[in-house]
Parts: sequence; C-alpha cells; structure tokens
Amino acid sequence: MSGEVAELVAEHGSPLWLADADRVRERLAGFEAAWSAAWPDVRVAYSYKTNRTTAFLRAVDDAGAGAEVVAAAEYALAREVVGVAGPRITVNGPAKPAALLESAAADGALVVADSAVELERLALAGVERAGLRVGLAAAGAAPSRFGVAPAQALAAGRRARELGLSLEVLSVHLVSTDFAAGSAPTLAASVRVAWGKPPAAYAQAAATLAGLAAELGGVEAIDLGGGFPPAPAAAAHADAVAGALRAAGFAGVLMLEPGRALVADAVRLVSTVGAVKDLPDGRRCAVLDAGTNLLPGTLWGWPRLAAPAPRPDGGPTLVTGPLCLNVDVLHPAAELGRLEPGDLVVAHDVGAYEQVHATGFGDLRPAVVARDGGRWRLDRRREEIADLIRHDRGEPSWSAS
Repeated sequence: MSGEVAELVAEHGSPLWLADADRVRERLAGFEAAWSAAWPDVRVAYSYKTNRTTAFLRAVDDAGAGAEVVAAAEYALAREVVGVAGPRITVNGPAKPAALLESAAADGALVVADSAVELERLALAGVERAGLRVGLAAAGAAPSRFGVAPAQALAAGRRARELGLSLEVLSVHLVSTDFAAGSAPTLAASVRVAWGKPPAAYAQAAATLAGLAAELGGVEAIDLGGGFPPAPAAAAHADAVAGALRAAGFAGVLMLEPGRALVADAVRLVSTVGAVKDLPDGRRCAVLDAGTNLLPGTLWGWPRLAAPAPRPDGGPTLVTGPLCLNVDVLHPAAELGRLEPGDLVVAHDVGAYEQVHATGFGDLRPAVVARDGGRWRLDRRREEIADLIRHDRGEPSWSAS
C-alpha cells in the first residue's frame, strides 16, 4: 500500500485526500443489514453534511440510499449532480431559504420543520410532505437548540395539519456536540463532544417519538437521525430501538440518517514532511504540508497518524502543520519512527466532517482521489490560483510604475 500511496502523491500532489467509495458501500450494506435484522421497514438517507465527496454521494445513491440535506447547495448536489429523485430526499436544517423550500415542494421532497414558525413557511412554499423535529436531549446533555420543545410538539403537529401539510414523520437527532453556555469564557472552552451515544439513549428517544406519534395519529414514520456507530456495533442500537418501538405499539417506518458511520474510516489524508528539527526543549518536531486547516477536528481529538515506511529509533515527535500559527499542531507526541524530509505521513479515519470543515487558510486545497470498483481516479482536482480569483469582479487599484 505504501508504494501505491507514493504513486498517487507523485501524480496528484501533496497533501492528498484518499477517499474509498468501496469502503462506503461496505459500511452502508453492513449498517442496513444490522437495522433491517431488527426492524421490518428501515429507510436510510445518507447525511450529506458529513462528507460531500462526489464519489461517496454516487455510491450511496447507487446502493439505494436516500439523501439527507441541510443546505441549498447540498440539495443541488443531490438533485443536479447525483440525480436523486425528489421523494428520496429529506430536507433538514434550522434555517431553510425560501428557494430551497420551493424546490423541495416542486420535487416532492420531505421537509422537516425545525420550529412551529417554520411550519407556516412550509405551507406558504407549497410543501406537502412535512416532518417535525422534536428537540430531545440525550441523558446528561443540555436541551437541544434544534427542533420543537417536546411539550409543544403535539400543538405543532396539529398546527401542521391545520395548514394542510401532510405530517409524515416525527424526527430527532441526538447531537454529538454540546456546549456549556455561560460557564466558560469562550465557545472553544465550553464545547463537549460525545460521540457516540449508548443504545439506551436512542431507545428512549424512539419511545418518546412513538408516544407522540400515537397521540397525533396518522404519523407513518419515526426518524432517529444519525450519530450511530457502524456495524457490527450498530446492532445493539438497532435491537434497543426496535424493542422500544414495539413496546410503544409503533409499527411504521423507521428512518435513519447515518453519516460518520459510513464514511469515518473511508478517508485518509496523505501529507509530506517538509522539515525535521530539534526544539530548544529537546523535542523532535516534524513540519508537514497539511495542518489544522485540513484537519480541524484535531480540536476535539488527535488524528491517528502513521508513516507508510517507518524507520526505527525515532521516539515521540511533535507533528505540526505549515501554518504560521503556534497552535497548528496535529499531534503532541506521535510515534512515527525517525522521519526525514520528503517522507509521507498519513492521517487515518478522517472521513467525517474534516473535508467539509476544512478551510482555505494557508495553501491551495488538495486534490481528492477516490477508489471506486478497486481503481483510483481523480474525484476533485487540486485547487489552482485561478480558482481563488474566479469570482472577483473588481479592478486593481494599483498600477506598476
């Protein structure tokens, strides 16, 4: 594998994203099998926000999964690039623009309202297929800022029907990140990451939604969102949820919106060592051409780094990126062997949220190559200087003398 990685970097440059669409297909098949073994009618829609690599979007569509989108750009990717049929798209998100609602209405997509006020906007846009997100929090977590408060869910559901909306689904997403508002001086200091949650948390959420669905009547589906582990661990969650739904008397459709479970271990980021030096405190430091601009998730957890061709006797290494920021650190003490300039370093399991959260700070964005059907092909070319100014319209205010 190390030779193959080196060849891809030689062809497409460094840093380089390696995206494995074949792995995504395997993860999707295992996830669907685990849940279908526990519940008779399971429908999966891939969470576009987790990773928008085109090869991934096409792979899950070819496998029969729907699309779950939270932005107009994601909706356009689903409809215009991948060709997902409107009825197979679920539109979520706390702030849906009018144009998105109108497109969803025309295409017959399912639109999940995030508030009672948004129900009015759905009706004005001509949406027929509607859902309602209920703001449930997992045990020990702060109340969710998304969705309708559970105490207001019944009234909101009835209002949806007064507006002529077909209320098909009650939805929840047990968020993986939370913050302790008011107890820390900055957002960064207050963030808490809790992925993934135990089966009992989802069973409790499923029971609550099933109870609300029974009181409203006519609700055909319950959507538990994402945040689940991949198979085989997902089987425990499936069994717990199925037991809770049966105990509540629910017999309808179970909808799921996995993201991380399908793509987390399907992406690697390959980078190149630019310099190795000894710091004044005695630490060995390796400077890579990829940093926290490409792996912002380093704020929540150190990535798993490896050298494809390690040398012995290196000792722990402070691994940093190329940015002129003292906090551009990918690992404080990685065991990578002895590194030399020109060596490759691979960050594994970075498929969830890293690419979509990566910024334009620093150098040009890397290319993405995807393995599809056992063969690697270019999925997105490396960014060029022309891309940075493609949309500029102003004239320069200076002139050469």
